[in-house]
Amino acid sequence: MTWLIFESSPWVLPVLFFIVLTLLIEVPFRMRGLLTKSSAVKTGDWDVVQVALFTLASFVLGLSFAQASGRYDTRRALVVQEANAIGTTWLRADQLDRGEEKRFRSVLTDYTAERLTAYGSTDRSVHERAIELSDVYQSELWQISSSALAAHPNNLGLSLLMQTLNDTIDVSAEQLQALTAHVPTAIVTLMLALSALAMLAAGLRFARDGSRPLVLSVVLIAASVIVVSMAIDYDRPQQGFITVSLAPMQRQLDSMRVPAGEP
Repeated sequence: MTWLIFESSPWVLPVLFFIVLTLLIEVPFRMRGLLTKSSAVKTGDWDVVQVALFTLASFVLGLSFAQASGRYDTRRALVVQEANAIGTTWLRADQLDRGEEKRFRSVLTDYTAERLTAYGSTDRSVHERAIELSDVYQSELWQISSSALAAHPNNLGLSLLMQTLNDTIDVSAEQLQALTAHVPTAIVTLMLALSALAMLAAGLRFARDGSRPLVLSVVLIAASVIVVSMAIDYDRPQQGFITVSLAPMQRQLDSMRVPAGEP
């Protein structure tokens, strides 16, 4: 279920959900003769159940929206924070000796490129490979800067470089956690189930009344699918329709690749 919700094509779940909701309205209406004969439930009781189900579905939908929106904002802020940390680390690399500075900045450029690949790829194997490489680059960056500081322990510039490098590594871990954590699958499943039950109640009510307004039914189904899909899509940072912009990281990488002295 987790794969279907968060990792499959962004079109799969909306299409399946649209089909399911359509069947939940159409099948009871097609069987209205049998349902009318066998049902002893009063019209007022149908209204109570239908309103209660739609209310519960709306409550869980609002909860999912709030959680997904908060996670989306966190991911977006972390992209900017990581780009700033990398930029500061790049500038403070001039505290290293000339040879080590060139090596450090080359590794930092490769590291930034791998982070971008990890965040932007929808292929799991590519993502995992990029994370592994970025971990290797982190170790190399740390070794270069820590060795320089050990050789010059009283150098304040090197101490500041170590601090910003540490910030870069820390925010990368936060970003990775933010990209892989989602709204609990149980909550999303409950939202889908309650929405389906509410639509079934509407279908049973149409069957009982012997009238199914086609246009209004399509509008109701489409609106339900769009709203539920948006709540889920908010929590699919690089695989859905609403993605987290990686522009700050890309701009930082582009500036690092410009040779010194060029605009």
